[in-house]
Amino acid sequence: MLVLMMLAPPSLAQERPAEPLSAVEWLIGGWTGVGEGQPGVSAAVRCARRVQGGRFLMVEGRSVYPKQEANKAGEVHTSVDFWSYDMARKRLVLRQFDSLGFVSTYVQDLRASTPRRFVLVSEALENVPPGWKARYTYEVLGPDEYHELFELDVDGKGLKTYVRGWFAADRTGPLGLAAAPCGASGAP
Repeated sequence: MLVLMMLAPPSLAQERPAEPLSAVEWLIGGWTGVGEGQPGVSAAVRCARRVQGGRFLMVEGRSVYPKQEANKAGEVHTSVDFWSYDMARKRLVLRQFDSLGFVSTYVQDLRASTPRRFVLVSEALENVPPGWKARYTYEVLGPDEYHELFELDVDGKGLKTYVRGWFAADRTGPLGLAAAPCGASGAP
């Protein structure tokens, strides 16, 4: 493998951005927020850090939906997201593993994205009925605030908001729902 990398044409090295994940490094750190959507209203935390020698960005999340009209039983929803950069396609890729058993791969929609707005469309959705589509939109509202929008198309009639979240940076220590500060235990 090392020999192949050394023999790679110089143009390959030139095409790779200096830092492929720099566009989303604003996510690094702890975040607290609220979510609202079909499963009800939630309190949420996110903890993002670089992993595997900085090649990937890992975001661990937890959303707690108390018992409420929209969600009679309540629930705790966790996820682990991995952001990467696909050099061949020159776009961000998000792979998400969540506690409901879904494994999803999203690819950046370059036409819909801007430097402060990242739109990712589903490329593969595991453990959901055939034909489902999904889209994530991350919008940077400021250095310490962002908005997350998750949309689903379950019937071929177009994407509809499933849940939206508003997050503020938690740079001072323990996260509201976390057992330890972001990065201290590795998980929110």
